[in-house]
Amino acid sequence: MKGFLRFFAVMILVLGFLSEAHAARVLLMGDGGSETEVQQALVNAGHDVTYGGLYWEWAGSNPNPDNFGLIIYLDGVEYGNTLQESAAMAVNQFVARGCGLVLTEWTTYEVYDGDEHPIIENLMPVYTPDQAYAYGDTWTVQDTGHPLTQGVPSTWEDTVAGWSWVTAKIGTVVLITGTDGNPLISYSNVNGGTVVHINHDMAYTENPINANALQLIVNAADYASCSVHSDDERMGGHYSGDAHIHLSSLL
Repeated sequence: MKGFLRFFAVMILVLGFLSEAHAARVLLMGDGGSETEVQQALVNAGHDVTYGGLYWEWAGSNPNPDNFGLIIYLDGVEYGNTLQESAAMAVNQFVARGCGLVLTEWTTYEVYDGDEHPIIENLMPVYTPDQAYAYGDTWTVQDTGHPLTQGVPSTWEDTVAGWSWVTAKIGTVVLITGTDGNPLISYSNVNGGTVVHINHDMAYTENPINANALQLIVNAADYASCSVHSDDERMGGHYSGDAHIHLSSLL
């Protein structure tokens, strides 16, 4: 009986550890319309989310990015603004030390238009060669086994959301494509941490935001955040799947 109670107590500790280990500490930068739905989806998935305000008002220090493992930079509803110099430098240092960044549209559009900071242009896994964009597309998953594509169908129609025609940079992995193979979900680790681009304008055209788009945001928090992994559990920005708990040492 004592052995059973001890095992039961250990399992409670293990489950608590795993729950904590997978909770990303997320700094969410808003675009004036998408943040409420995105934050709720992340919280529902068990992540620790701090809303840092509108992205163009953040100076890069309050909230302090050192307290987080992932920054989500929404740029859909109120696009056309630029990160402050200090904020862009803070994001660059954040990624350089191995932490994650999630970008949405209309970020590539703004890069081409000259409204985005050059640091963000450098961090992005894709670029737009001509600033072309469209609305509505068929989203097709190219790698159904990847952590970033879990919980969504292998293909679905999003008839409303805006997206940009983009080209993947060298070193970028494309996981979901649209018309003519246009990258809709892609990521890169070339700048240190994992930078994910979700080619979707969030609440700019959709109310509510497509549930699959929100799931992709949640997946990015699971995958890209440096706050859910110890050093030996990170493999180029990926979760190794081994929490390094040995029950024999606890029983």
